[in-house]
Formats: sequence, structure tokens, C-alpha cells
Amino acid sequence: MKGDKVSIAIPVHNSKKFLRQSIESAINQTYENVQVLAIENGSKDESHQILKEYHNDIDIVSVKNKGLGFALKAAIEKANGNWFKILSPDDVLKPNAVSVLVGEAKKLPENTIIYSNWELIDEHGNTLRKFSESNFNELSIFDFNIRLLDGQKINVNTTLIPTSLFRKGCVFEQLENPVPIDYDFFLRAGIFYDVKFHLIEDILLEYRTHSDQLSHKEISKSLNFVSALKKNILSQIEPKKRTKYYESLEKYQNEKPISKKTMEAGLKIVKSLPPWASDTMIVFYLNKIRRTR
Repeated sequence: MKGDKVSIAIPVHNSKKFLRQSIESAINQTYENVQVLAIENGSKDESHQILKEYHNDIDIVSVKNKGLGFALKAAIEKANGNWFKILSPDDVLKPNAVSVLVGEAKKLPENTIIYSNWELIDEHGNTLRKFSESNFNELSIFDFNIRLLDGQKINVNTTLIPTSLFRKGCVFEQLENPVPIDYDFFLRAGIFYDVKFHLIEDILLEYRTHSDQLSHKEISKSLNFVSALKKNILSQIEPKKRTKYYESLEKYQNEKPISKKTMEAGLKIVKSLPPWASDTMIVFYLNKIRRTR
């Protein structure tokens, strides 16, 4: 059925190193009703030639290099599925990922974004560790938003997003800093569109870490940008509700265990250092904080 189709969008920009593995993980899903969209975003390497190898299995959309947000908007315009899934050209979907996600989506209200656990792999595909997200499924939308305001809780490459949300006006924005585009989207989805977030505890993605990742570069700048981003989003809601968010967020942060507060305090100190000195240390602190979530 057309309504059961899933559109998988792979934004491609100088992504030749792992691109074949990523594409093949998308087209070889056990779930058959899949549209794979490769958004070729002005690559200067051999990415475009690799995409041509799969022209019978994927839809290739070529855009000028205007950034990740622009590429995702182009993918949304071409998507013809009932659900939308982003897949980094570095990452690998488990063969049953889409089947599991759709099976759960059919049990839940339409206005739900589903995400899953994942595992971290290195450049050679070796598993470094498994990552279990905190399960907040029983929380209200407001209480989940408080945790989301406290920090990123979702790996966007694990998500399944209803395309009906895009038609309501909630889309990925082109930001000055591309790293938190997904976080901005999740915040607006929860706060402006009352989206419910639901965790599946299966591991459905292999998330690759390597030195060339955009998210590993100038992290201190990205964190400062995120702080401004959150303030901007909250400034757009009516004053009474905005006050409730700020008060609830402060209460939640004050009630954290001492060990976690200590790590977050260390992160704030490291953020004040120059990027060349702080980025490696910030990665360390962020990983420690996420592991104790």
C-alpha cells in the first residue's frame, strides 16, 4: 500500500568512503515498500559516480551545495512515503530496521516520532559499544520536552518521522550551524506541534564515528549555538507557558545527581577554552554525560 511506504533520505556531500555500505543497507531492508532518496549536495569527490551505480534502486536528487537543511527540504519535496527516515552516508541500517519501526508506528498515534537504540562502530565497521537511550515513553509531551531542552536525547538516524508533520509546517530548517539541525527540528516538533516521542529498545542502526564527521568539528561553537537556539524557540511561545518551561527545566536540572552535575560543570569550563583545545575534551564530557542519562 502507498500509505505504508517509507522514504529514506541519504544526504550526500563528499561521502564516497562509506556511501556504498549505507545505500545497500537502505535498499536491502526486509521491509519492501521503501523509497531511497539520495540527495547529491554538490560533492567534489566520486560520490556522484557511486550513486549512478545504484540508479535502478534509488532516486537521485541533485542540488547545489546550500547546506544540510536545504538538502533535507529537497528530500521532503520528493518523498512519497507515509513516513520519512534520514540515514547518514556514514551509517548502516540493520536489515530489519524499517520493518520494526513501521510495525511500532502502526500501533501509535500518527503524531509520533519513533527512535531506537543503536551501536557505535569505527571506520572499519567494528562495534565499539552498544548505546541504550533512556526510555521516556511514559512521560507526558511536556515532561519529555523538558528533558529535550536539557540536551539532545535522540539519534536522528534512528528515527521514523510521519510525513504528515511536514505538511503541518514542521520541517528541517537551514541553520547557520548545520550540526544541531535535527535537535532544532525535534524541539520545534515537541514544543510547537505536540509531537510524542517513542523509543523502541531494539538496536536498529550502526552509527559510525570517524575524524571527518561534521559533528566532531568545532563542538564548542555548536554548543553555544544550541543555547541560543533554545532561547529563540522558547521566545516564540506565550509568556505563561514559557515561564512554566523555564521553571520546570530549572527544577529538573537541580534534581540531577551530584555526579552528573559535576560532569556538566566540567563541560561548561571546557567550553570556555579555544576550540582547538576544547573539542576533544568536550567529546569526552558529552559521552560521559550521555552514558549516565
